[in-house]
Amino acid sequence: MKQTRLVREEAERHRREQERKREEQRQQYNAEVDHSLALVNCAADYEIACRIRTYVSVMEKAHSNQDLSARASWARAKADWYDPTVAKEDELLGRREHEKSQESKGPQHKGYRW
Repeated sequence: MKQTRLVREEAERHRREQERKREEQRQQYNAEVDHSLALVNCAADYEIACRIRTYVSVMEKAHSNQDLSARASWARAKADWYDPTVAKEDELLGRREHEKSQESKGPQHKGYRW
Protein backbone atom coordinates (compact mmCIF):
# COMPACT_ATOMS: atom_id res chain seq x y z
CA MET A 1 0.00 0.00 0.00
CA LYS A 2 2.81 2.32 0.84
CA GLN A 3 4.39 1.66 -2.57
CA THR A 4 1.05 2.31 -4.31
CA ARG A 5 0.64 5.58 -2.41
CA LEU A 6 4.19 6.68 -3.32
CA VAL A 7 3.60 5.89 -6.99
CA ARG A 8 0.29 7.81 -6.92
CA GLU A 9 1.94 10.80 -5.20
CA GLU A 10 4.76 10.81 -7.74
CA ALA A 11 2.24 10.68 -10.59
CA GLU A 12 0.34 13.57 -9.01
CA ARG A 13 3.57 15.63 -8.68
CA HIS A 14 4.40 14.91 -12.31
CA ARG A 15 0.89 15.90 -13.42
CA ARG A 16 1.10 19.20 -11.46
CA GLU A 17 4.53 19.95 -12.91
CA GLN A 18 3.25 19.35 -16.44
CA GLU A 19 0.26 21.59 -15.77
CA ARG A 20 2.55 24.30 -14.39
CA LYS A 21 4.73 24.10 -17.50
CA ARG A 22 1.68 24.32 -19.80
CA GLU A 23 0.40 27.36 -17.88
CA GLU A 24 3.80 29.03 -18.06
CA GLN A 25 3.99 28.36 -21.80
CA ARG A 26 0.45 29.71 -22.28
CA GLN A 27 1.37 32.91 -20.44
CA GLN A 28 4.55 33.34 -22.47
CA TYR A 29 2.62 32.78 -25.70
CA ASN A 30 -0.06 35.31 -24.73
CA ALA A 31 2.58 37.88 -23.77
CA GLU A 32 4.28 37.38 -27.14
CA VAL A 33 0.97 37.85 -28.95
CA ASP A 34 0.28 41.04 -26.96
CA HIS A 35 3.73 42.45 -27.74
CA SER A 36 3.42 41.54 -31.42
CA LEU A 37 -0.01 43.18 -31.73
CA ALA A 38 1.26 46.30 -29.95
CA LEU A 39 4.17 46.47 -32.39
CA VAL A 40 1.86 46.19 -35.39
CA ASN A 41 -0.46 48.87 -33.94
CA CYS A 42 2.45 51.25 -33.31
CA ALA A 43 3.77 50.63 -36.83
CA ALA A 44 0.32 51.40 -38.25
CA ASP A 45 0.20 54.69 -36.32
CA TYR A 46 3.68 55.56 -37.58
CA GLU A 47 2.60 54.83 -41.15
CA ILE A 48 -0.45 57.10 -40.77
CA ALA A 49 1.79 59.89 -39.43
CA CYS A 50 4.15 59.51 -42.40
CA ARG A 51 1.25 59.57 -44.86
CA ILE A 52 -0.13 62.76 -43.28
CA ARG A 53 3.27 64.46 -43.47
CA THR A 54 3.72 63.42 -47.09
CA TYR A 55 0.23 64.63 -47.96
CA VAL A 56 0.85 68.01 -46.32
CA SER A 57 4.13 68.45 -48.22
CA VAL A 58 2.48 67.57 -51.53
CA MET A 59 -0.41 69.95 -50.87
CA GLU A 60 1.98 72.79 -49.99
CA LYS A 61 3.89 72.24 -53.23
CA ALA A 62 0.73 71.88 -55.32
CA HIS A 63 -0.76 75.06 -53.85
CA SER A 64 2.37 77.13 -53.39
CA ASN A 65 0.44 80.24 -54.42
CA GLN A 66 -1.86 79.87 -51.37
CA ASP A 67 -1.11 80.33 -47.71
CA LEU A 68 -1.69 76.88 -46.23
CA SER A 69 0.56 77.43 -43.22
CA ALA A 70 -2.20 77.32 -40.58
CA ARG A 71 -3.80 74.19 -42.03
CA ALA A 72 -0.40 72.57 -42.61
CA SER A 73 0.65 73.32 -39.05
CA TRP A 74 -2.58 71.77 -37.74
CA ALA A 75 -2.09 68.67 -39.90
CA ARG A 76 1.53 68.25 -38.80
CA ALA A 77 0.41 68.45 -35.17
CA LYS A 78 -2.06 65.61 -35.88
CA ALA A 79 0.76 63.64 -37.49
CA ASP A 80 2.77 64.12 -34.29
CA TRP A 81 -0.22 62.85 -32.32
CA TYR A 82 -0.39 59.71 -34.49
CA ASP A 83 3.39 59.16 -34.46
CA PRO A 84 4.46 56.85 -31.60
CA THR A 85 8.04 58.14 -31.89
CA VAL A 86 6.80 61.64 -31.02
CA ALA A 87 3.73 60.70 -28.92
CA LYS A 88 2.53 64.27 -28.65
CA GLU A 89 -0.60 64.74 -26.57
CA ASP A 90 -3.40 66.56 -28.37
CA GLU A 91 -5.28 69.33 -26.61
CA LEU A 92 -8.69 67.92 -27.50
CA LEU A 93 -8.00 64.30 -28.37
CA GLY A 94 -5.69 63.61 -25.44
CA ARG A 95 -2.98 60.99 -25.44
CA ARG A 96 -3.05 58.33 -28.16
CA GLU A 97 -2.65 54.77 -26.90
CA HIS A 98 -0.49 53.51 -29.76
CA GLU A 99 -0.39 49.89 -28.58
CA LYS A 100 -4.15 49.43 -28.85
CA SER A 101 -6.01 48.39 -32.00
CA GLN A 102 -7.10 51.07 -34.44
CA GLU A 103 -10.76 50.51 -33.57
CA SER A 104 -10.28 51.08 -29.87
CA LYS A 105 -8.07 54.16 -29.86
CA GLY A 106 -10.01 56.62 -31.96
CA PRO A 107 -10.45 59.39 -32.62
CA GLN A 108 -14.19 58.87 -32.48
CA HIS A 109 -17.18 61.15 -32.30
CA LYS A 110 -18.65 61.41 -28.83
CA GLY A 111 -22.31 60.59 -28.57
CA TYR A 112 -24.74 62.55 -26.48
CA ARG A 113 -27.57 61.07 -24.47
CA TRP A 114 -30.88 62.93 -24.27
